[in-house]
Amino acid sequence: MKKHPVREKIRYVFDYLLSKGPVAMIGLLLAVTMTIVGIIGIVANLCSEDGGVIYHIWNSFLHTLDPGTISGNDASNVPYLVMMTLATLCGLFLTSILIGIITSGVEGKLNDLRKGLSVVQEKNHVVIIGFNDNTFTLLQELVEANANHKNCCIVLLGEQDKEEMEETVAARMPDTKTTHIICRTGSLHEFYSLERCAVENCRSVIVNLHEDAQVIKTILALSAYVKEKEILNPDMYFIASILDKQHLEAARIAGEGRAEIIYAKDTISRIIAHTCRQHGLSQVIAEILNFSGNEMYLERVPEMVGKTFHEAQLSFSNAVPVGLQIGDRVYLNPKMDTVIGEKDLMVLLEMDDGEYALCAPPKVNDRMINNGVYCALREKDHLLILGSNDKLPMILQEYSQYVDPASEVVVVDEEMSDDYLAETYGLNITQCQQPVRRNLLQQLVRQGTNILLLNDDSQDGETSDTNTLLNLILLRDIAENEQRHFSITTEMRNPENQRLAVRARVDDFVIGSNFIGLLMAQIAENHKMLPLIHELLNEEGCEFYMKSASQYVPLGVEVNGFVLAESAARKGEVYVGYRKLTPTPQPVQVNTDKNEPLVFSENDLIVVIAEE
Repeated sequence: MKKHPVREKIRYVFDYLLSKGPVAMIGLLLAVTMTIVGIIGIVANLCSEDGGVIYHIWNSFLHTLDPGTISGNDASNVPYLVMMTLATLCGLFLTSILIGIITSGVEGKLNDLRKGLSVVQEKNHVVIIGFNDNTFTLLQELVEANANHKNCCIVLLGEQDKEEMEETVAARMPDTKTTHIICRTGSLHEFYSLERCAVENCRSVIVNLHEDAQVIKTILALSAYVKEKEILNPDMYFIASILDKQHLEAARIAGEGRAEIIYAKDTISRIIAHTCRQHGLSQVIAEILNFSGNEMYLERVPEMVGKTFHEAQLSFSNAVPVGLQIGDRVYLNPKMDTVIGEKDLMVLLEMDDGEYALCAPPKVNDRMINNGVYCALREKDHLLILGSNDKLPMILQEYSQYVDPASEVVVVDEEMSDDYLAETYGLNITQCQQPVRRNLLQQLVRQGTNILLLNDDSQDGETSDTNTLLNLILLRDIAENEQRHFSITTEMRNPENQRLAVRARVDDFVIGSNFIGLLMAQIAENHKMLPLIHELLNEEGCEFYMKSASQYVPLGVEVNGFVLAESAARKGEVYVGYRKLTPTPQPVQVNTDKNEPLVFSENDLIVVIAEE
């Protein structure tokens, strides 16, 4: 075994102590200082007849700390003066080193803070894991949800530099109201990163990632972290979205009962399919899920106990009863003769929780109500789809359930393979493997055609949205020049591009990431609403529909919301709002004042929750 010289051993120990950081360096410096002070004090005691050892060690210590002390020394005792001068010089040297160590330590700490490496000291906050375009939808919704509360906090964990994230958030969200946003940098699925975000003290974690593998890995890390930290809070849960159906079960297993998983592709496909048929429906869903508009709340309303759900429809002037929670089960649009029990909660559509206003049910004139029963016949439709992506089969599957089997569907995409749509879903589907050109659109577009512009998932978001905008301009130019009317539904990736698309007079937008963000924010803020959201988005049961106003009230006659609510209730439906398309299309109006006078024309629509 090789023996190392003493000098090398001392150097090794010295280097090791230096590597331990400022605290170890200060400790080493203190030890050196005390050693020097002691040695000088002992030698000075030998050079002086006055005082004892303790006195001279103390005097040496004073000279080391304060160079000015040397002015009081007796110049006649040269050896003593030399020792005190030596102590002063050592003090100057050691003090300089100490200042350097402290400065370096402070700079290092500030650098760590800039990098987002410190541990968050927050409680009852929301943690968002992942920094991307969808982050800002989540932040905006959570900030809006917390507007009525003080000192709310959102912790954002990303792999990007902390300062970069903070600058981006500040630029895109200059006003965060009562919510402060804290950014932290780190690996998205490592324990030390989760600890920095104080996950053990949060109320919910949103896994905001685009790749299923990363989502599942992060959920696994969260579950393991909860176990290791022995977190007992049963109300703390994780929210994530999965793109591929085959990964759903794995994600749920990884969550160990704490994960709420959204199947993003299915949800977006269903919204697109319904919007193609009922333009403006996406606005209704966005309004319900958006914290800045009308939302659904679970409310206990003692005044409604013992009354039927039908009676409740006419008892609120500024809210819409859309369902009941009986026990643990949420019923959307229950039977109108359902009696509201003492322990039952009402699902109210209102601007904010607790803002409903009760009123005496008004007397409704039967002559103002169309009592006819309208059969939900499947209409023959002509749908032109420009572009394709992996959601197309699911869109067609959902679409086929609401239209006549003889409906025509034309899909235009030059990159689409011949066997991509081998399944016809009972529809008359034609594939057109050609580039989108003006002459082709002129041939395919006919009066009354519904047009769907799908986003190209193989391209980045900006490129895909740009191509969509170009097609929109072409279509609207054809409509103006040839005096044709057709409805356009557009799928886009970047919400910022919606402003540009408005110039092309699009009938409806579907921004998939927005809807998923809205859903995740809703669940994160109120886990109790999850059964209701499941019921609302479930392919079975009640859904939103937009039906002709003539099915409910006489056209051209002044009515109000109470009349519409009563007319819908007699059909077993819940009146939610309306959309006026005459003389020009207007945005969907949801939960308006029921006392407001309304006059409807032939093309106007009523928004209801119904089961068909």
